[in-house]
Amino acid sequence: MKSIYILLFLALIGCTSLKKNMTNNSTIEETKPLISKIIFLNYKVSKDKNIELTFIDKIITEGSLKKNFQKRTDSNAGDLICIQQDINSLGIDSIQIENPLIKNFEYIDDFGKLSRKTIELDSTTLSIRMDLKPQTKFITLKLLSETNNSLLKIQL
Repeated sequence: MKSIYILLFLALIGCTSLKKNMTNNSTIEETKPLISKIIFLNYKVSKDKNIELTFIDKIITEGSLKKNFQKRTDSNAGDLICIQQDINSLGIDSIQIENPLIKNFEYIDDFGKLSRKTIELDSTTLSIRMDLKPQTKFITLKLLSETNNSLLKIQL
């Protein structure tokens, strides 16, 4: 007889706690966390008289980049700026990119000393990765020295 009362008591307790959980879940408004994304952009860069860019592909994936980098303040001829823009073509975020056609190499010379050599390339591939802002609709590449003239603008 005692076991029947105990089972009945446990069943009532189980039902009431379940009912409370159901009412709490219905009043809580679900908010989905904003998922951060990374965009990888690949371009072909070549130079005849002027720098020419050709868009190869883009990859968008979930994740975020480390935030321990410092923005560059110096610039050289041929440096690029990659700008994320909203629907009204207003800049949201940007990164500065060193001239992709100039490569610096360090090597050991014949005397065993560390030397540096700069080579200017005719063409190369350029890979850019950046955190993709949710409101980004366009990515624009411009020469840093000529920010009024865009070299290439792609729509996402």
